Amino acid sequence: MSGVLPLGLNGQEEKDKRYLYYNAIWHSNENNVALDSAIHFFEKLSHKYLKAKDTVTAVNILRNVTQGYFKKGALFESELSVVQTLKLLENRHLDSLGKEARKASYNYLGMIYRKVNDYESAIRQYNHLLQLSETLNDSITALNNLANIYSDVQEYKLAVDILNEAYKKTNSIKEYNYRWRILDNLGYNESKLDIPGALERMKEALKTSLEMNDKESIFSSYTHLMDYYMDKNNEDEALIYASKANEMASSLNLPLFRLESLRLNALSNRDSNVREFVRLSDSIIIANNLSTNKYISKKYDYEKQEKIANEAKLKLKDSQLENERQKNINLIYLFIGLSILLISVFTYFFLKSKHKKEKLQQVFDTESSISKKVHDDIANDVFQVMTTLQADNNLNQNIKGDIELIYDKARDISKQLGEIDLEGDYKEILNDLALRYNTEYTNIIIKDVSKIAWGKISRAKKTALYKILQELLINMKKYSKASVVVIAFNNKQKKTIINYSDDGVGCDLKKSNGLLNVENRIKAIGGTITFESRINNGFKAKIQM
Repeated sequence: MSGVLPLGLNGQEEKDKRYLYYNAIWHSNENNVALDSAIHFFEKLSHKYLKAKDTVTAVNILRNVTQGYFKKGALFESELSVVQTLKLLENRHLDSLGKEARKASYNYLGMIYRKVNDYESAIRQYNHLLQLSETLNDSITALNNLANIYSDVQEYKLAVDILNEAYKKTNSIKEYNYRWRILDNLGYNESKLDIPGALERMKEALKTSLEMNDKESIFSSYTHLMDYYMDKNNEDEALIYASKANEMASSLNLPLFRLESLRLNALSNRDSNVREFVRLSDSIIIANNLSTNKYISKKYDYEKQEKIANEAKLKLKDSQLENERQKNINLIYLFIGLSILLISVFTYFFLKSKHKKEKLQQVFDTESSISKKVHDDIANDVFQVMTTLQADNNLNQNIKGDIELIYDKARDISKQLGEIDLEGDYKEILNDLALRYNTEYTNIIIKDVSKIAWGKISRAKKTALYKILQELLINMKKYSKASVVVIAFNNKQKKTIINYSDDGVGCDLKKSNGLLNVENRIKAIGGTITFESRINNGFKAKIQM
């Protein structure tokens, strides 16, 4: 199942680059630098066609990416590429592209899972491949790979039965090029069962591989023969084939083969400690790869099964609704009647809420009007008097201080009742409010304000909340002598929760006008507020809206 050359590149230079990178992935034994360049080229090209919504070309290109990563030994990245391909094929599984690409994807997943010893998943993928196989070539490939899995788990009898079936199929195809690979695997599994002629089969397969210069098959034959002689306690012969496998891996110049040859050389070492070290190292690496690779495939399988389940539920629901409508037409009239009733109830509460909002807006408008009047008619006049008196050096300083205090109070009232500009980022508006009451003696801390989706909260609620917090901060500034104030935000059961607390002198909760104003404001928007305080033990308020 080879790759497909990407189409659509213009210019001779681009075409040369395309064939160069294609050969680096599928045919040559390039080093990692060339392989990385090829992978990067095809990944970039796939993004280009995905952006252009050309799924056919993108899927063809991704097969090269998958093979490149697998050849390099980057199993997780190879699996990601396969899953991306399967997602793109979800709506094309019946056409020729969908079938071919799915077969290649299942084959890769089987090989990947085998590498990380996830045999159950590998068997499942090869069974998928068998179900899609429409040619003898596809069927033989799937059977051979499936037999390899059973061989790995020491189910040698089952592996031999499958390989015998595959080998018979190869005799029906004159041009089948990899008959010797089946023969080598068959001989290897027969050797595990001490079936006569097993060694001869393996050597015959090696001879053909050498004649065909099929380096991957030669490597596989050398490893099988090394294992055969290890089983026979013939360490000298085992070392000879281990050395040959190492030479062939060097010739292939690919990480997967190089790593396997070094592992086999270590396993054939006469030192038992070396062999034990390799086995333990293998188990740790396999466990890590297995945990990493399982995540993406299981996530994809879960999403796919969830989608299928949802579609089935929708179909069942539609069928049930249709049956119910056919059984009793009166249910439709009942539904209509209930709908009218619900709409009427909704309209009533909507109008009531609208009226409530309009009244709340009127309160805000009245407050803004009072604020403007205090600022324009009182604060400005006081400021003018204060400016005039500042020049009189004979005037008692206490009187000057009293007048300045009156001016500050008028200004505070104006700010408290004034209109709020909510056009900006509400989080920044709240932070600015806190900064205005931050002093060298009092630190205002705003926590988790970003947790709240302020864009979904109405302007009226944001205005009311601002004024409530402002009222609490004014009370704190006037009475509490707090050094730290914390205002924390949270979401709970679709409600916005604001917890205010300070370390001030506290109070006996006799409700001042300020606290009464706070309660009235929160009730106006359908929220609640509770207070908690004791003398010399701070002040707390919990707001829900």
